[in-house]
Amino acid sequence: MPNQNKPTPPLEEMRPLIMRFWKARLTDKRIVEELRKHIDTNQYGIGLTKFIEIRKGMGLFRTRQQGHTPESIQDAMLELRAMYPNAGAREMISLLFHEMNMAVSRSVIRTYFATYEPHLVRQRKARRLQRRRFWAAGVNDIWAIDQHDKWLRFGLALHTGIEPFSGRILWIRVWHSNRNSQLILSYYLDVVDELGFIPLVSQSDPGTENFGIAN
Repeated sequence: MPNQNKPTPPLEEMRPLIMRFWKARLTDKRIVEELRKHIDTNQYGIGLTKFIEIRKGMGLFRTRQQGHTPESIQDAMLELRAMYPNAGAREMISLLFHEMNMAVSRSVIRTYFATYEPHLVRQRKARRLQRRRFWAAGVNDIWAIDQHDKWLRFGLALHTGIEPFSGRILWIRVWHSNRNSQLILSYYLDVVDELGFIPLVSQSDPGTENFGIAN
């Protein structure tokens, strides 16, 4: 339907939708198509050119527009590496985008690895990164908590909690984010409320999303 002479929907109404579709890494054209499904097209209209103007006004820029270099991402990479010591190129690209709002190309990441982390590159090539074992003394001695980011390209963020001694899955939740510490804490508290007890130890990576459970 033509958008001529129709006003653009209020930004406060579109902002959550734009952020959701942006985090799902949809193209500008796809985002416009999705927005039109959520607005009253009899009253409002939005085209590609107007959307790009709005997106840039929100500070959302594509990879080329951000123009990052290995040097410009160094501070962010150091911060993320402290939390995700074994993350490879694909995961780092996702982490930079979702946690730092930085769109970085694979070539820049590879150059960064070769320049600043050659030892990790050698370890990966030599297959020296090994999974670690841990021991649980019994049921509910440990609850293992983790997130899965490979679905973020589809706007789906998985989070799960497992009792490893018995193999019981305590929760599996899918939402548009798995980085919100209050949200992650609510998953944990829901299970605690249901079972009536807590584990002796919770095990997770050191990401900020797990601070609520750890504390």
